[in-house]
Amino acid sequence: MTTRLTGTPVQRTEDRRLLTGTGRFVDDVLVGPGTLHAAVLRSPHAHARIVDIDVDAVLDLEGVHLVWTHEDLAALSAPLADPLPLLIPHPALTHGRTQHALAREEVNHVGEAVAFVVADDRYVAEDAVERIRVTWEVLPPVVGLEQARAGERLVHDDVPDNVGARLEQGTADARTMAAALDAAPHRLSLDLEVERSACTPLEGRGTVARWDPDSDRLQVWTSTQTSTGVRAAVAARLGLDLGQVDVITPDVGGGFGVKINHPWPEELLVPAAARALGRVVKFTEDRREHFVASAHERGQLQHVEVGFDDDGRLLALDVELWHDHGAYTPYGLIVPIITSTQLLGPYKPELYRVVFESLYTNTTMVTPYRGAGRPQGCYAMERTMDAIAAHLGRDRTEVRAANFIQPDEFPYDQGLVFQDGRELEYDSGDYPALLAKAKALGGWW
Repeated sequence: MTTRLTGTPVQRTEDRRLLTGTGRFVDDVLVGPGTLHAAVLRSPHAHARIVDIDVDAVLDLEGVHLVWTHEDLAALSAPLADPLPLLIPHPALTHGRTQHALAREEVNHVGEAVAFVVADDRYVAEDAVERIRVTWEVLPPVVGLEQARAGERLVHDDVPDNVGARLEQGTADARTMAAALDAAPHRLSLDLEVERSACTPLEGRGTVARWDPDSDRLQVWTSTQTSTGVRAAVAARLGLDLGQVDVITPDVGGGFGVKINHPWPEELLVPAAARALGRVVKFTEDRREHFVASAHERGQLQHVEVGFDDDGRLLALDVELWHDHGAYTPYGLIVPIITSTQLLGPYKPELYRVVFESLYTNTTMVTPYRGAGRPQGCYAMERTMDAIAAHLGRDRTEVRAANFIQPDEFPYDQGLVFQDGRELEYDSGDYPALLAKAKALGGWW
């Protein structure tokens, strides 16, 4: 009997323990008695310079074992004090910036990590964090795409106009597109805004680490979607060989993209502290921390200029996007590139041009999450289709059908380059048949 890998049902084995509450997540990892707990001092300001950090009131607090600011990190390992890695560079990302594990000189969003405390328990650690005194020089923040585009305030002094990246691609240049729009029998303009959303998996981020001095090995448990990436980052930043680091990912209570970013500051700080103290160290973020210190998604402004004929066929589609990537760009341009290339969906405009700018704001950074740019693109395209149908007084499904890539046209090259650097070529599909089956359900539109 030959087993087919595609289409063969695979029996799930994890359901019973997850449904009966016997799953094992990072916060359930109890390595043994004497586990220490970490807490993080986070910036209360969207934008500010750090004038001074006074930790004297914490150093002698009973139960506190360690207090770190950025100045302490270099003494442990020089790479630990460097900016966190820019995971996916891109030629268009001319001004990529990433945060430090602990802020150096300046904070650029509420929630940015400033100091790190390890104590006997989380209660003492949080009490200690509250005793740290920071002298701030508060700076005017850049909040929202309108302020970012104005360029009157800067998130990073060395990033002109807050523009981290600008990318243009398509099947027509600006002049050709303008001529096609002017010549089209009908033309519409749409301004569409997609609000930001927060990443909210049921389980927030968490990391536990144990250093074994006898074997010179580090064990790390972390709630991540990329255990091998975390392993490589921890080894590199702590000056260890890859073989000295084990990263264990227990059950993960949701990730959806936010936990594919790596390493988070705590995924470096917790292992470093475990090694420095020779004790097990544990960090579990609370819900507020996840909201301000992990990542967000979605926020974009989208301007669409479309020219079409009496049947609603797309003759020219010109799109401008402004993407709010927050204060840092660890995951490069994945989200706006996916929006700009996936926007077309099953349709085939005669001409397409898209330009986007990815802009800095003094807000939590953006990483891929739950569709990673596709919802924004789908929203822009389908709203455009509805607007064309309304303008012509035609059925919404007829306008869509007039623009479908036909079954005999596959493979179909959209003339774009996807986020992985490959040409955006569709291999197969039958969109007219799919629409017919949807319409057979009756009354859905």
